Amino acid sequence: MSGLETCEGMVEKLLPGGEALVRVDGLSVLVSNGVPGDLLQLEMQGKRRGVLRAEIKSVTKPSAQRVQSPCAVAGACGGCALQCISREQQALEKSNWVRDAFNRVMDEHTVWMAVDSIEQHYRRRVRWFVGEDEQGKFLGFYAPASHQAVRHQHCMVVTAELNAMRLLLEEHVDLDGVVSVQAVQLDDGMHVIVEADHRPEAIPADYMDVMGTLSVQWWWRDEHHITRPLQKPVCYFHDILPAAGKAVQLTVGPDDFVQGQREGNRALIGQIQAWAGPVHRIADLFCGIGNLSLPLAAATGAEVFGAELNAASVRAASSNAGVIGVKAKFVVANLFETFDQEPYIGADVLILDPPRRGAKRLCNQMGRLLPKKIIMVSCDVAAGARDAAILKQQGYCLKVLRGLDLFPFAGHVEAMSLWEKR
Repeated sequence: MSGLETCEGMVEKLLPGGEALVRVDGLSVLVSNGVPGDLLQLEMQGKRRGVLRAEIKSVTKPSAQRVQSPCAVAGACGGCALQCISREQQALEKSNWVRDAFNRVMDEHTVWMAVDSIEQHYRRRVRWFVGEDEQGKFLGFYAPASHQAVRHQHCMVVTAELNAMRLLLEEHVDLDGVVSVQAVQLDDGMHVIVEADHRPEAIPADYMDVMGTLSVQWWWRDEHHITRPLQKPVCYFHDILPAAGKAVQLTVGPDDFVQGQREGNRALIGQIQAWAGPVHRIADLFCGIGNLSLPLAAATGAEVFGAELNAASVRAASSNAGVIGVKAKFVVANLFETFDQEPYIGADVLILDPPRRGAKRLCNQMGRLLPKKIIMVSCDVAAGARDAAILKQQGYCLKVLRGLDLFPFAGHVEAMSLWEKR
């Protein structure tokens, strides 16, 4: 196929991440924005990362599953991979990704909870990149496999406040020298972080409260990834999270990780509390700011022992524990290397929420850690399935598996799993 520029093929299925698999002359080709059952005219793009890829030149015969995308730039923007199928079909596809990945560790007693196709929820965390066209500089999302930003008037998957903030930035902030802008919307305010090689000009005071009742704290992140406030006194904002019928407030800083969707994050936390039951000792590895463990501890009176590589997150977790009255000890540790495991041995529940690479090393050490229950949150289903196979080898049984969609229209799905010692 090396000399073939155009070809025709039918989409077989969607892969985790949202790319479509097409068979062409016995070869596997990946394309964006394909729908299972589509007959496509393709323009070959060659190999990237060892895989043949193509772009859709035209849809010869659309699948019965194909729908008109509600986004005007769906074909160009790389922000959403599943714009051309319905919400119900998205839920089915994402459920299949999770179940297929974990299938070999499930048995007849495993409870399966498919992705729920609920009403639209919106992302509260974004990163816009600076682009330039004939109209000037703008903020947008990258096109697929590209570092070219795509201009858009309105993004259908982010909150109204974030859409308003982008317009404000484009109109009133000098984007020369700016690489990108990050923003995270919390319950009582919004952090906006301007990433640039020089300190941005001060944001005009007239625009500080343009978001109405939502306060804004402006930040500058330099080329050394140091984040500094652009206004003082600094505003501190919070996530309000469920804790068994009550609510707790966790402070979230500009460098702290939070889940990209508020409602999805609360669903994660609520599910963990339902699965954990009564507990006295919680081990929280990859703890972040205590997003998952501190509400559980507040609900149960348990003590938390947590670890995380990011020192700022550990400080935030410790501070949050003190504010809400939870007994906890959080430490800085590289969980991909050797660390002191003693505080985490024999916990009633061990919460694992690793990054995309998963927690292979930790899962291989469960024979020493010996928690009564493990609750694992996997943001990459392939890494999660690999870790799950290790947990099974370590003598744990998969009791419940749940797919959770925190990013509607994106090719991303969370896998939540509950494990108990056999």
